[in-house]
This record gives sequence, structure tokens and C-alpha cells, in this order.
Amino acid sequence: MIPIDLCLLQWNTYNTRIQKTLDAISDENFNRPIVPNGNSPSWILGHLVEADDALLELFGIGQRLYPDLKTVYHHERGSNQQGHLTKSELIERWNAVSAKLDQTFKSWTEKDWLSKHTAVSEEDFKKEPHRNRLNVLLSRVGHKASHLGQIAMQK
Repeated sequence: MIPIDLCLLQWNTYNTRIQKTLDAISDENFNRPIVPNGNSPSWILGHLVEADDALLELFGIGQRLYPDLKTVYHHERGSNQQGHLTKSELIERWNAVSAKLDQTFKSWTEKDWLSKHTAVSEEDFKKEPHRNRLNVLLSRVGHKASHLGQIAMQK
């Protein structure tokens, strides 16, 4: 197993853990803030779907599948608990985005992973080659791990 395979294993592991945790949360608790004035599992899932959807553009794969999520699942904690999609709608979108990313990720070579993403210029990438797709993927795994911990608190 090469290092990139290990990174993808972590990506898939956290996606699976999040899905299992969400499956265990009732619809009522899915929409209830985890802590007073905090985010609900509903918002967190919508935020994760939106963040993964943004990878399609950031990695140069294509356009977002669900650009409407950006306005609902913005980053202001506790202030955005309205207009959420249902649990089944979010999971359907989560699965669609994940399938598109997984299909692309499986086809990429090491060179593809170590290539720049769209938010960095060629000039800056020459100075900072760590600003590559793989590094973004690793940061997103940490992001998912953090939110998994939050979701797991909702029982």
C-alpha cells in the first residue's frame, strides 16, 4: 500500500464513520442543536456536503453539484439553523458528491495528487509545492474528524 492509498483509506473511513453516526441519530435529534446556540447534526452534515462539493471546483474536477448549499450551510455557528434540507435529502446529496469524488480519486495518479489545486497560482505553487490536492484532502479528513466528534455527542 502506497502513502496515497493510506490517505484515501482515511478519507473513506471518516465518510463511513460519519454515515454510521448519522444513521444512529433520530430525525428529532438530527435537527436539535448539540449544545445550546450551537450547530445541529443537520447543519454539520449540510456543511460537510457543501465542503466536499466545493472540492469538485477546487480540484478542477468540475462544477459543484449543489451550489445552493453554500447559502444555507455557511460558517456562522448557531446563526444558521433555518432552511435546512431533510436528513434524507442531505444524505442523498452526500452520497452523490462522495460518489463523484471517489470516482475521480480512484483514477488519479501520484502526480495528479501532488498537483496544484485551483486556488493557487502556478507562481505560488512553485514556491509552495505543499499547496497540492493531497494536502487539501488531508486537511479535509481532519475537518471531518472534528465534526464527527461533534455529531457523536448528539444522542
